[in-house]
Amino acid sequence: MNRSERSILTVTSIGHALCHWCALLVTGIFAQLQAEFDLTGLQVTSLPVIGYVLMGAGALPAGYFTDRFGPKPMLTVYFASTALSCVAAALAPNAIAFAVALIFVGAAVSLYHPTGLAMISHGFEKRGQAMGIHGIAGSFGLCGGAIAGLLANLWNWRLAYWVMAAVALASLVVLLIMPIALRDDPRKDAKVEQSTAEPRRAPKLLLVLLFVPMMLTGINYRAIMTALPTYLSGDGGDSMLKSTLVILVFLAGGASQFLMGRHADRTHPSKLYANMMAASIPLALILAWSGGGSYFAIGAALALAIVHFGTQPIENLLIAEHTPPSLRSMSYGLKFTLTFGIGPVAVPLVGYLWDVTGTLAWTFVFFAGVALIVALLIMQLVKVVDAQSAAPIEPAHPSPCLGTVDQT
Repeated sequence: MNRSERSILTVTSIGHALCHWCALLVTGIFAQLQAEFDLTGLQVTSLPVIGYVLMGAGALPAGYFTDRFGPKPMLTVYFASTALSCVAAALAPNAIAFAVALIFVGAAVSLYHPTGLAMISHGFEKRGQAMGIHGIAGSFGLCGGAIAGLLANLWNWRLAYWVMAAVALASLVVLLIMPIALRDDPRKDAKVEQSTAEPRRAPKLLLVLLFVPMMLTGINYRAIMTALPTYLSGDGGDSMLKSTLVILVFLAGGASQFLMGRHADRTHPSKLYANMMAASIPLALILAWSGGGSYFAIGAALALAIVHFGTQPIENLLIAEHTPPSLRSMSYGLKFTLTFGIGPVAVPLVGYLWDVTGTLAWTFVFFAGVALIVALLIMQLVKVVDAQSAAPIEPAHPSPCLGTVDQT
């Protein structure tokens, strides 16, 4: 790893953790907000909803602007806007002002994923390992609610947002002073693709087989993250046990992202993706059969987390391999618009299954069914990729979709 790659990985890892910290801070301070602003439970939990919607909806336009202006300028905007929106949240005098600040937080953090992942894909030779380390940083970011609760206990909830603003500003300084050199420039690649007679082809079927499984995996992710803490705690349980188990799941998932990212650099990533999705099916069914609340269930959950979270760097690597450099950021934006925007439909579905069956075990049966569909789609992706590799390159007509598209 050269100096530029180390700089990119430092900046993007901090940016990834910061993105999730800022999005989840509010979940750790609901009680303090409820007391200070005199809110009902429904009112306080509704505060971040619009911001969460923007976090997904903003990813696609963020990708467009990153392809147009480059990753570094957009990361500069990301860190600056995140700092300003966190300051606004820290200074909010009432619930309405705080809700508006959270809207700006959601809009700011929506910039990160298509921008940070594009910087890695354009700046690294061994992308898989970098994607894995980047994923570990995101796993630490998922502890944002716990961090907010800790800081709120040290002083009050506003301290959490002041700390995040300081982290964002420090990261902005690091971004501006560290040497960053991209291996390819998406803006230059766009001009080359427009002028060449034989641009890189991206079959429509390949694009469908890339993004539909990622969308379905996003639904599964939200389903298990909603159900798992309560399911593993058994009948009630205690909050300390819940927190410990969730942290173990995140740590297992983070370690898996690093290992699978490294492995993906040395193997066929789409085949690895298919194998991991297939492996998640029996693990999810075993977890459902366990009934929750036992050490056996904990072991099954950790195994499922290792397999499920390990697919994330592979997905990002597949996008880097199968989309044109000039539309790389927009491709990442599409992925996160689908996963963040559609994934939350799993939350009411988990509640419905719980109400109807009286147990959360059916969530993992649902997970297994979705994983089966994903595995079958990825197997088709493997066939398309192999066929594309064996076929001679032919001229293709430009498409308004992602890159140039053949008509087969």
